[in-house]
Amino acid sequence: MRLIWYNRNIMLRYRYCVISMLAVFLFANAASAQIVGLQPRVKHVSAKGHLSVDKLRVGDKFRLAVCATVVEGTSVGGHDKDALYPTKLVVKAPKGITFKEPVYPKSARKSFAIAPAEKIPVYESTFTIFVDGQVDAKARPGPVSITATLDTQACRGDQCFPPEKNELTIKSEIAPKNAKVKPINKDIFSAAPTQDDDFGSKLADTPLALRLLMLYGLGLLLAFTPCVYPMIPITVGYFSTQGESRTGRVVMLAAVYVLGIALTYSTLGAVAASAGGVFGAAMQTPPVLIGIAVILLALALSMFGLYELQAPAFIQDRASGKSGVLGALIMGLIFGIVCAPCVGPVVLGLMTYVAKLGSPLMGFIMFFMLSIGLGTPLFALAAFSAKLPLPGMWMVAVKKVAGFLLIGAAAYFINPILPDTVARYLLPAVIAVGGIYIGFFEQSVRSSRVANGLGKAVSLAALVIAIVMVFPKPGERQNMQWQSYEVSALATAQNAGRPIMIDFTAKWCAACKELDRGPFSNPAIIEATSKFERFQVDGTNPSDPAVKAAISRFDVQGFPTVIFMDSSCNEVAAARIVGYVNSTEMMKRLKMVE
Repeated sequence: MRLIWYNRNIMLRYRYCVISMLAVFLFANAASAQIVGLQPRVKHVSAKGHLSVDKLRVGDKFRLAVCATVVEGTSVGGHDKDALYPTKLVVKAPKGITFKEPVYPKSARKSFAIAPAEKIPVYESTFTIFVDGQVDAKARPGPVSITATLDTQACRGDQCFPPEKNELTIKSEIAPKNAKVKPINKDIFSAAPTQDDDFGSKLADTPLALRLLMLYGLGLLLAFTPCVYPMIPITVGYFSTQGESRTGRVVMLAAVYVLGIALTYSTLGAVAASAGGVFGAAMQTPPVLIGIAVILLALALSMFGLYELQAPAFIQDRASGKSGVLGALIMGLIFGIVCAPCVGPVVLGLMTYVAKLGSPLMGFIMFFMLSIGLGTPLFALAAFSAKLPLPGMWMVAVKKVAGFLLIGAAAYFINPILPDTVARYLLPAVIAVGGIYIGFFEQSVRSSRVANGLGKAVSLAALVIAIVMVFPKPGERQNMQWQSYEVSALATAQNAGRPIMIDFTAKWCAACKELDRGPFSNPAIIEATSKFERFQVDGTNPSDPAVKAAISRFDVQGFPTVIFMDSSCNEVAAARIVGYVNSTEMMKRLKMVE
């Protein structure tokens, strides 16, 4: 009996201990639960989604913005390959809507105690991610929900917290095509970068051989832009006096000419890529235009025999001792600068792509192919001109004609920065004086009856051209009417839901004047743009704060630039015009905008 009682007592004590321990455990868990309830897990990043329009109209483009706020004193990894945990946004598009890749803001780079020698890309305080979207033309009207997930990891000093995911839902509706849509959240989207498919980005997805072929073909096309036209008669006039009918020398001079073009674009492209400025505008500023005019005048004076351009001795030793090599190289260099307003945006896009590759050799090859394409028609023109059989005194007359052509080119490129009263008469005066001199005062023209008659005919044609330039037919030209660009006026137009057209121009911009004389004076273009609110930014003074703000806001890379915005106030990136286009191309761009 005593043994049974003893065993029973042990069992009771054991049960008591187990129950006590269980109670303590449950109490501890309850207390822990209370503590967790009092101190929930801290959320270091909060986010909210916004749309650029109040409704998503069928066929329209729109923008989504995800605005994130980081707790003070902490940071999250930037969207950068060097980040320890890069920020990432994933947007799920419902049926009938498509999205492009998100556009992340530029990261700030900071040093931390864990890696003092490194600059780690981070986002702090607030940052916004933009995504371009488009509603399908066949989408069904009705309510729609867009979901997005923002994945981040926050850190404070040396301490990093677990990754966080912000799940967002943005509700809207797809409206019929004829519905009126209003822009919203303008304070957010006014700072949104443009997501344009530039030339450099188009190259990235093509094989190397096709890339080089595209660059050569693009160079050929650029050879027929308006900025090139003034150099065609100059090329003929200059090289017709240089070849001396020797095939080897003809080819060599033409090749040096193209080499000058290639050197110009490689140099100017490198400067544009490193400076990041407005390439087309920089090539048209008064100091550059004056410099071009001075060099052209210097070459013109050499055509009149005042002096002779001499290449360095080491070049003369390898080039039959003739002086045409240096002149051909200078002509090529000038040609590159003169054509910069038309080809600058292409060069800038190519330089951006080459900078991403990080290969100087590949950059050289690509620019070489572009320059060869641009120079091929001029190579043929120069070679043909230099082989013309022009012996005797007639050669002197051709050289004088080339001199007047160079003076005319100098007048053409300095014209935009002169007062209107002077600019109107300068080029016609050069043409008239040149024609009169060649027809009546140049002794070499009188060497034969045929040459004398031809000189008189040239003189008469020059006088007729000069008169037509000074006295154009009345009522022949229409002018497109523009509003002066102002932020408030632009906002009013946006609220009205009308498409918008913004022209960036300047009085010193030669290509801008070609647009004014061409497409912007075409009655069909004027009629087609009547549905637009038309604004003009006068960038004559590039240091004007309002001009700088407009250039920055719309990411303008060259003058002229024409921007089109649809009725939802989103830029139609594919329609943007940079440089000169003809009326046919202008009409194509206009049809892209609704």
